[in-house]
Amino acid sequence: MLYSNHNLYKMLGRIAGLLSLLGIGLYFTGWIYRWAYFAYFQLEVTTLDLPFESFFIVPIQVFFGNISSGKFSTFFRTIVIAIASFIIVPNIFHLIQFLTQKLDKILNELRLKLLKWSLKTKHPKIPQNIQSFLYFQQINYQKYDKVLINEIVIFTWLLTALFFLGQSQGKIDAIRDSRNETSFLPVVTLITPENRLPLGRKVDDIGDDPNVSSFRVIGDLELYKDLLQGDYNNKTDPNYPQVVWRLLIDRDGQYYIFPSLSKNDQANAHPPVVVIQQSDRGEYVVILSPEAPP
Repeated sequence: MLYSNHNLYKMLGRIAGLLSLLGIGLYFTGWIYRWAYFAYFQLEVTTLDLPFESFFIVPIQVFFGNISSGKFSTFFRTIVIAIASFIIVPNIFHLIQFLTQKLDKILNELRLKLLKWSLKTKHPKIPQNIQSFLYFQQINYQKYDKVLINEIVIFTWLLTALFFLGQSQGKIDAIRDSRNETSFLPVVTLITPENRLPLGRKVDDIGDDPNVSSFRVIGDLELYKDLLQGDYNNKTDPNYPQVVWRLLIDRDGQYYIFPSLSKNDQANAHPPVVVIQQSDRGEYVVILSPEAPP
């Protein structure tokens, strides 16, 4: 009975250890994914104060992608990385053993040469550190903790694989969401009282001059003017640039919105992000939609 309880406790301890490692791996993957995703929009994930538990949900997107929509590329990539891990990691074990044995051989040969030199030299005063090395017991690979070395290799390779999966999927999803034709982010319409926001213009006056403003500008003036030219999506004028604004995230009383890019834009193109402070007096009206109406 005592032996059975001992085995049960041992098994529960192993399960607890595996769950701890699983939690660390999921959190690490979720953090890397969020870091890569928001870095594409020039935002730092540590400034967004995201919920802690959300980092454990994100890895589902990293490992499986959008299987429900019929896209299996992410899932296949995860399978390829897993298969490659089972092939590469054992080879790393053999490579470490081979290199360690070579190093042992070189050090032992050096030890013997120094020992012969110390016997022939006319200067018997050898530094203390050399003496300790000469009479140190022979180096042997078998005395190394191979289990610890293997665990370090597995842990390092696992973190590397998770980093690659999280970083690549985060960037892929960010590029997808920044393009209007493929974005999963909601279309946003922000309505504010007059003169409460530097961007935007009067609804009843599309021709309102955006350059006339009582606001002061710090930074790149051309970027501000470019945003003013695309702050209003006027579908009635074919000469007017068609810009669809989307909501990136809503955190800590701030709206992060951006003008979505076109599918023809280059992969290294990044949209500017506008951060708008929410009002606690109900002055702002925010309209969200899956897509822009025709």
